[in-house]
Amino acid sequence: MKKVCLILAGAMVLLSGCVKDWLELEPKSEVSGDVLFETPEGFSIALNGIYTNLSSATLYGQELTHGMVDVLGRCYELKNTTVYDPLKNYDYVSLGMEQRINAIWALAYTTIANCNGLLEEMNKKGPGFFKEHERARLEGEVLSIRAMLHFELLRLYAPAPVVQDAEAIPYYTKLSHVPMPEKRTSEILQLVIADLTRSKELQKGFDKYGAGKDDFVRFRFRFGTDQTFFGTGKRGFRMGYYATTALLSRVALYAGNDQLAYANAMEVINDKKDDNEPTISFTSATVIDVGEYDRLLSEDIIFALYRLDYEEDFNKVTFLLPNTSQIFGSDLNSDYRKKCYLTSNGTQLLKFDVEQDREGDITSAIPVMRLSELYHIAAETLYDTDPDGALALLNTLRAKRGCTIPLSAIATKAAFEDAIINDARREFVGEGKLFFQYKRLNKTILDETGGNQTLTGKFVLPVTER
Repeated sequence: MKKVCLILAGAMVLLSGCVKDWLELEPKSEVSGDVLFETPEGFSIALNGIYTNLSSATLYGQELTHGMVDVLGRCYELKNTTVYDPLKNYDYVSLGMEQRINAIWALAYTTIANCNGLLEEMNKKGPGFFKEHERARLEGEVLSIRAMLHFELLRLYAPAPVVQDAEAIPYYTKLSHVPMPEKRTSEILQLVIADLTRSKELQKGFDKYGAGKDDFVRFRFRFGTDQTFFGTGKRGFRMGYYATTALLSRVALYAGNDQLAYANAMEVINDKKDDNEPTISFTSATVIDVGEYDRLLSEDIIFALYRLDYEEDFNKVTFLLPNTSQIFGSDLNSDYRKKCYLTSNGTQLLKFDVEQDREGDITSAIPVMRLSELYHIAAETLYDTDPDGALALLNTLRAKRGCTIPLSAIATKAAFEDAIINDARREFVGEGKLFFQYKRLNKTILDETGGNQTLTGKFVLPVTER
């Protein structure tokens, strides 16, 4: 049995910060668990520390977004990302890469341990400790984060289900100093789905209705009138109901459960406000055409993480992109994603450029889930039963991104998957999606020379310090 080295928070020593300005994520001190969990605000401080871990460079602040996994997906000219030089040949054991790979594993499981510790502390509190909705929202968010991290570990360190249902990773549902046995990929996916399903049930009473939903629409990435952690503002930076639903769709697709994936994708796509307008929509063409857009095209971001220095760190490296003309094809001059995400010549990624004026308070955001991904999922899972409907979904997304020439009928599922991958290359550069897309389908990867990389064995990262 492989061992997992967990930094278990026996005394639950977690990062604390200012409760009112919780999203600043600037840890100021450490607080023992005995003191921290005397009030609901203490639980918010502990969860704040968990979000801090998620947004670190080791996880979504770099390696799981624009860093390692996008390099593995051949999104960049590797000669300009020298820190990842060994990955040109998918060399995972060189010292620098080995350390990075082990660090992802260690911090992810440390954060899972903190999630479990927080859940156990919640279970010690009696009725009345939390106000209405506070406990359900807190438990739901923690379950979703625990599920998300197990899923990322599975996608990195185990073969895709289409290749092998092998013993993969341990799944931790409680604090334990005893290493848990590895479970098969199919078992891990069912545990992830169970956590996310439970989280949806807990959170729907707040996020789906009334003031919670109204403020999700109005203040997704900024504060409303209530600036506390348990307020209704900035829910786009939290693993709330819509983020959990989107993640469940992603996980179900990976598990091969097309029906569940489609249902959850369409739930978010079809969700409406009181005025019957979509709850989550796309950045308007009229905004982009007058040059008042933010480069992130942030209107359709369902869930993002937050790190104050994220954009500044991103701009320290020049990310050059290959194959732009090949990827955009006849949409080269119309697709908004080229205009917004890249330099005018299409060779450099500027999606997170700090010099770009942005609307609202979307700076320092790290996109994790978008509505566009749900269109991809819904289209792929619909193809077998309704290829025309699937194509209509993909063309709807393309039109929302400025493409003026609809795709014609696509005769085979494999070719349709290739069309989605092409759109994903435009949509998710810098966001860590491409490598996992290729892996799930066991597809060859378009590399920076215009050739293809067959990676069935190399899709699985090794861990030397478990």
